[in-house]
Amino acid sequence: MRKPDILCIGAQKAGTTWFHVNFGARADIWVPPFKELHYFDYHFAPDSVKWAPQHVRKGVKDAIRKHVAANADIDLDYITYLIRIQGPQMFTRKWYGEIFERVGDGQKALDVTPEYSCISDEGVEFVRKFLPETQFLWFIRDPVERAISQIRMNLKRKAKLPETRAEWLRAAKQPAIEVRGDYANYVPLWRDVFDEDRLLFMPFAMISAAPEAFMARVENFLDLPPAAYPNAAKKVHWAAEIAIPDYVRDYLTEATRSQRAFLETEFGREFCAQI
Repeated sequence: MRKPDILCIGAQKAGTTWFHVNFGARADIWVPPFKELHYFDYHFAPDSVKWAPQHVRKGVKDAIRKHVAANADIDLDYITYLIRIQGPQMFTRKWYGEIFERVGDGQKALDVTPEYSCISDEGVEFVRKFLPETQFLWFIRDPVERAISQIRMNLKRKAKLPETRAEWLRAAKQPAIEVRGDYANYVPLWRDVFDEDRLLFMPFAMISAAPEAFMARVENFLDLPPAAYPNAAKKVHWAAEIAIPDYVRDYLTEATRSQRAFLETEFGREFCAQI
């Protein structure tokens, strides 16, 4: 059974799409037809059960549309492979392994799914046993800025802005915002299981400040040769231009104070100056 060699497990709104696009463009890296497979969080993060199947179906639909648009001669084997991904065995071990059946010789397989960082301790233990040789990447973003980016994403999807202070604060207090940025709870779960040879933490702000150095550090960790990343300086997701009220930022600053303190204790001030 083919399994991923590399898992980028988060955090959400911390550059994972940028990484998926740029690192996945390497000839020696293979990525699935769409980002975020949700295999582990489907089983070990209860909320994912509600929406992960829909995400996979949308990913398959988009991948088919992209293939048809880009190719005069349709690869029917590839289309069959895509259709099978959304079949009745979705999220089984067999399903997850079959996704990686198209990995080429000499390629490392990459799965980028930010929700993996928020699975339970039981899930982390399952990952340890299921992926005994895989290496893991976790991008850390400032807790306030990460939360604000998630709020903007949520509001953009709803296409309706809050109109009152209460509505704005309700948008900031969504449980998923707290969970996706709960470094203090989830980082120890992973660090207790995987040592620094298997798990690399990277500071988010380094992506914009020094993208080549960011990639070089990842390459060194994964024992991969240097490569060129011509689009590394380009943004992949432009944050929605939604102004966030100062009182929302003040609320988030206070609400995430313990997360910031944890990060400084866990990683040091030099690391945190780059998140």
